[in-house]
Amino acid sequence: MKQKSNSLSERLKPIVESKWFNYLSIIIIIFSAILVGATLGITPESEYYSLVNILETLILAFFSIEIILRIFAEEKPINYFRDPWNLFDFIIVILFFIPLKDKSIYVLRLIRVLRTFRLFRAFPNLRPVVKGIVNSITSVIFVALLLVIVMYIYSVIGVSTFSIIDPTHFGNIWRGLFTLFQILTLENWNTIMLPANSVYPLGGPLYFISFIVIGTMIIMNLFLGVIVGNMSKALDKLNETESMKEYLNEDATREKEISTRLKKIEKELKVLNKKRK
Repeated sequence: MKQKSNSLSERLKPIVESKWFNYLSIIIIIFSAILVGATLGITPESEYYSLVNILETLILAFFSIEIILRIFAEEKPINYFRDPWNLFDFIIVILFFIPLKDKSIYVLRLIRVLRTFRLFRAFPNLRPVVKGIVNSITSVIFVALLLVIVMYIYSVIGVSTFSIIDPTHFGNIWRGLFTLFQILTLENWNTIMLPANSVYPLGGPLYFISFIVIGTMIIMNLFLGVIVGNMSKALDKLNETESMKEYLNEDATREKEISTRLKKIEKELKVLNKKRK
């Protein structure tokens, strides 16, 4: 049985790792994403509803066959599920086999949209971007906590100082926080600053400019620095694995060449021995 499974994996592995199979998967994923957007307004009463169902069934059949091929292309099927990307693909496809009623059409559309995320698997260069963002979550939480503390302090100062002058933006703590969030985006911050400037010509600009420098220019750049740093680490790991794969492939080709040469030498030695006899 082991020999059969090994021969099956050896037959399937070149198929699932081939360029044409990868390109076909990309085309189907993009087509399924376009289909979801194009069929948003189609109801069960529509004349195109049956056609959409047929296309969705064909897409689901392709994805199911693809996953089955990838599972059996491994030496051990369990190895397929050790890759998080493979597990993500498997969960998305399995969700389609859950029986849903007509009232759950929005859930079904959400699942269909999730299929677009399979492009991250089809394009390996996109994976470090996602991996960098995921690895940055812990550090980003602490940076976000720092931003919330700074916003809260400035909101308290703003409400205490500008609530009478500008109740629209600093009437209470929640309005102050929302206003500061808007200032972080640099959207109309100079207009928000005008009422405070008219009463506090020195304190108003100092308050708003200092918050922009600390919040937007320093803390927001910390977000980018953390994510970019983790992305560069993920890219380095990807390059290391790719170089290792290339080295192993070259090593495998060398071994094949040596084995073929040895077989030729053995054949020649057998012929020589027969001639001597």
